[in-house]
Formats: sequence, C-alpha cells, structure tokens
Amino acid sequence: MNGKLYLIGCGPGDADLLTLKALKTIEKLDIALIDHLLTQEIIDLIPPRTKVVFVGKEKGKHSFPQSEINTMITDYAHQGYTVGRLKCGDPYIFGRGTEEAIYASQNAIVTEVIPGISSALSGPLSAGIAPTARGVSTGVSIVSAHLSGDRVNLSWIPMLSASDHTTVVLMGLSRTRQIVKEALDQGVDAALPVAIISNATTANQSSIITTLGELITASKGAPKPAILVFGNVVNLAQVLPTYRYESKGECYDIACAG
Repeated sequence: MNGKLYLIGCGPGDADLLTLKALKTIEKLDIALIDHLLTQEIIDLIPPRTKVVFVGKEKGKHSFPQSEINTMITDYAHQGYTVGRLKCGDPYIFGRGTEEAIYASQNAIVTEVIPGISSALSGPLSAGIAPTARGVSTGVSIVSAHLSGDRVNLSWIPMLSASDHTTVVLMGLSRTRQIVKEALDQGVDAALPVAIISNATTANQSSIITTLGELITASKGAPKPAILVFGNVVNLAQVLPTYRYESKGECYDIACAG
C-alpha cells in the first residue's frame, strides 16, 4: 500500500504568499518534512495531527544528506502515508525537488508538485526592483553561486556585461569576494548596480543597494538568507514601491540602506 508524495513550494516566507493549493495540501498531510528556512508562521499552518520531521540542510551545520531524505520519503509513502515535502520558494528552483521527484518515481510513489513563489522573483519585487522593465532589461537569469561539494559557480559572470539584462544570484552572499574578482577580471563595469536583499517578504526583510566595486564591503554583516541582483534595474528601487509584510495588524516596509 503506497501513499502519495507532495512536493510543496511554500514561497519566500510570508504565509500570505502561499497558494491556496499549497495550503489545502498542507492541511491533509500525515507527514510533513520541512526545511530549516521555512518560517514559523508557515509551520504553524501544519495541522496538530500531522507528524512534523525537520530535514533542513543548513550550510556549515549537521544536516540530513539527500539520500537519507529520499529514504525517509519512500519509507513513509510505502507505509501508506500522505507525505509532504515542504520547501522554501519553488520546488524546482534550486530546491532539490527534481531529485526527490525522480527518486519517488523510481520507487513507484505517486507524486504531485505544487508550485511556489521563488525568492528569485519575489526578492527583487520586495525591494522595489522589477527584474524586467521596458527600456531597462529585456531578460532575467536565475543562477546559483553554489555547487555541490561547497564549490563556487562563476560560469554566469559574462552575463553581467549585458547592459539590458538582469542576473539574480541565489546562495551568493558568502561568495562575493570571488564574484567581484572574477567579474572585474572579465571587464565588468565596477559601477554596475547591485542589490543585496535579505529575508524577502518577512518582517525582517532588508535591502542594501550598492555597486559591483563596493559589493564586498557592502555584503559584510548582511543578514542571511539573501539574494544578489545585478543590473540597471536595481536603480528602479528609487521609484518603485516596496513589499509590505503584514502580521497581526502591523505593517512592515522593507528597509533600504546603502
């Protein structure tokens, strides 16, 4: 008797940004496997009867290897449980959802994937930055600065030379020194606008507007998790509205420094 696996995208942090389908799916789970970045207000939506298992993969700390998470998914599903893998952002945007979906399929587990809002898109919006804008940016790329085995990924650096393009970098805050060196070595303009956006769409959200040449200094002490946004669209933060997080009757506008 097999159960079912749901890979649930839980968005960037604000529970109001969960899709209705994600919420309805969470409410019917027997088992919830949750990430370490999942906000408490989303965790609080999990029914009391549901067994919650923490399987966070936090950098620099002991965490569950992916193989152990995969085994846990199949063990619970093969016992007939409805299993939810609650993932920050979208399951298929650097969330290992693809690996888990493939593994489940190979083990005859029916799987459904629930889309979620990625911080790669909600992060810029929260800081008043439009990833694409007529006359400013004709396209956007989403990349990761982190590879398996704690390796750095800099293959995307040439995109920074395109004046009409936006590059959103996930897991790049701890790699700013390497990013800046490689970009300057490749002739990228040191005046290229950059935004560091932390804890997007939460009460702790903040943004630092800087340039490529000043990125290393600006990134020191910036809160995690954070994304980096490169491109002329960063200048739109001066005129576009920022995201308003609302909780228990209180509103928080994203703070911008730099």
